[in-house]
Amino acid sequence: MNLLFYVPQMASYGGMERHVCMLAEEAAARGHRVRLLTTSNSLNTGDRNSLASAGVDFRELPRSRDAAGRFAKLLWLWRETLRARRVRWDIIYTNGQSALASTVWRAARSHTRVIHHHHTAADPAEQSTWSPAFVRVLTRAPELVACSESTRDAIARAVNRRDTRFLPYFTACPVARESVVDRRYEPAQTLHFGFVGRLVTTKGIDTLCALSRRPELSGIAWHVHGSGPDYPAGHFRAYPAVRFHGPYRDLAHYGQILQRLDAIALFTRHNEGMPLSLIESLSAGLPWVATDRGGTREIAGRDAGSALIPPPADLPAALDATLALAARIRNNTTSRAARRADYDARFAP
Repeated sequence: MNLLFYVPQMASYGGMERHVCMLAEEAAARGHRVRLLTTSNSLNTGDRNSLASAGVDFRELPRSRDAAGRFAKLLWLWRETLRARRVRWDIIYTNGQSALASTVWRAARSHTRVIHHHHTAADPAEQSTWSPAFVRVLTRAPELVACSESTRDAIARAVNRRDTRFLPYFTACPVARESVVDRRYEPAQTLHFGFVGRLVTTKGIDTLCALSRRPELSGIAWHVHGSGPDYPAGHFRAYPAVRFHGPYRDLAHYGQILQRLDAIALFTRHNEGMPLSLIESLSAGLPWVATDRGGTREIAGRDAGSALIPPPADLPAALDATLALAARIRNNTTSRAARRADYDARFAP
């Protein structure tokens, strides 16, 4: 089959970038022709190389994320769409919160399936940012897919569309099943909590740093793995309990990182649809503490391995949830094996 993808803006690192790249690479590996369009050129070198190695035709506007204006994006995308019309596409997959998605749909023919994927919360705060043109994308997309049940229901309420489907992300599996075993903890054992992802202010990095200074959490070492414009490496030098590692190199390195951690922390203020880092952490059986936004509670496992923080995840609430999760881990009431089984049942690729 011939598959045409469009993603509005790809960050250097991020969960959505991993999802889209893995989906494109897997389709190409199965013998399909894949073209991926994006109106920015900010994707990291490793993912670019992986796309090229897989045979994905990756085309990007030569302007960095957020640097190009709407007209420049539209002009570039329209030209690419005209070129794309020479091909009989079986599927056109568009993604994200951009009215430009409908431009790419013009490459469709009568037999083409056109699918739009909404991957953020679609909550009232987000809806207030939707342009009329993007609302038309949501109402007119031939097939509409949501990343979580919460997002699906929010879209249904917002645009009165009841045919939206929930489909879990297609994700990589960083940790093999046979590598996941339960661990025994001692009451005073130092725990290693980690953040893996894009380093932007809305992801709760400031909260993590503030918690690292709390005496109640002196038995926790914090690890930050990622890259982003808001937090250079020097930012973390003021926080002795935080170790900054930079971005991970590849999937194998990501799996090693998860296996060295005892829990994941995501004190996010972002309009999360279903945080990919939490899904991926389940592949290692890790417990996590996270803000209760979008579909986050849908990822929560069946044991005591999840601690949800009511929005906006202020410092006292984050402290209480982190203390509670640390106590569960040290009391050995969380099970990595059980969480991995839950991952295999619901999210494994």
